[in-house]
Amino acid sequence: MTNYPPSALSLRPAHTLAGVYSFCMDTYPLVEARNQLGQLVGRVRHGQEQILITEYGKPAAALIPISELEELQRLRDESDIAEARARQAAPTGPSMSHDEFMAQLEEEDRQEAAS
Repeated sequence: MTNYPPSALSLRPAHTLAGVYSFCMDTYPLVEARNQLGQLVGRVRHGQEQILITEYGKPAAALIPISELEELQRLRDESDIAEARARQAAPTGPSMSHDEFMAQLEEEDRQEAAS
């Protein structure tokens, strides 16, 4: 079991698309997207388009091709591994289990997404 020090957790960048979207991306209000979901999914799947869905005028979700999702997940995993290795190389403070570490990272992501 790998232990990670909690002191550097706040240095982890947030992995969220909120506020970081392209203005050239097609945008649909939630109700309209719901009515056209099949068509929008087809555009994303076959045309490699990105579609932003808004709720009450604010970005709420995005439809992206699976290849882009996989790339985002790969980059996030690489970042998490690099950060864990850096923290392991220079531990400070009390250690925690891997499960505790991951739970704390996920909580930070939730808090960042809520703000």
